[in-house]
Amino acid sequence: MPGLIVFVGIAPHPPLLVPEVGGNRIAQVADSQRALREFSRRLVDTIPETVVVISPHSPLDPRAFTARSSAELAGDFRDFYAPEVRLAFKNDLDLLRAMGHAALDEGVELLELKRDHPLDHGALVPLYYLAEAGWSGPIIVCGFTLQSNDKHLAFGRAISRAARDLGRRVAVVASGDLSHRLIVGGPYEFEPTAHLFDEQIVEAIATGDAVKALNVDPALRERAGECGFRSIVIALGSVDQFPRDHQVLSYEGPFGVGYMVAILLEENKSDA
Repeated sequence: MPGLIVFVGIAPHPPLLVPEVGGNRIAQVADSQRALREFSRRLVDTIPETVVVISPHSPLDPRAFTARSSAELAGDFRDFYAPEVRLAFKNDLDLLRAMGHAALDEGVELLELKRDHPLDHGALVPLYYLAEAGWSGPIIVCGFTLQSNDKHLAFGRAISRAARDLGRRVAVVASGDLSHRLIVGGPYEFEPTAHLFDEQIVEAIATGDAVKALNVDPALRERAGECGFRSIVIALGSVDQFPRDHQVLSYEGPFGVGYMVAILLEENKSDA
């Protein structure tokens, strides 16, 4: 196993999965909620020291990966009419600096955001379930870039390298939804081929076929209106493109957006 990565997984981030936001609608994503609870429990059971979250809704720099650098990382769901739901975690600044150095060694850049940015829902939704499962340790939240797959794989390797350099047990959560155009009347214009993107990604992760995931047609990705592909590529990089414990816990898209909960690496399972 490269570095000291103990868990790597993929989680969706619709705010409606938070009960205080979703209300009665959460019954329509019951499979995702059940899977996120299992995902979170299994992550916590690997006893990480830090959780690194990759969020599509973090501040975006086209050519540099980003990470918040404030001592505390906090946010709430006020934008979704639930301001009382607030989460706060310590930032692992030592790991953050190590990731920056490792990124340069991998030929990419990690830009520390000096201005305080509240946590976005891409991070908050999976963190809500992690907190529910008992996680209260430090985190890092990163954003991806508009660069090539190779650059995102390199950043995933940098996370693993930094964990190894510090001797840190690290869990990686790739936050991201799949297609946003699955149904007529959904949040975005319906695209009849969008389901093909989701099917290819779900099959690739379920079978542990990193090449199949990486080789998704960029035009299909564009038509599907996905937001999680680059997060998934970083996750694949963190396991050196070898998702040895691959398992899709759930997939559904009742509101026109594809939600997949999956595991790529789980130390307890591999070492059992």
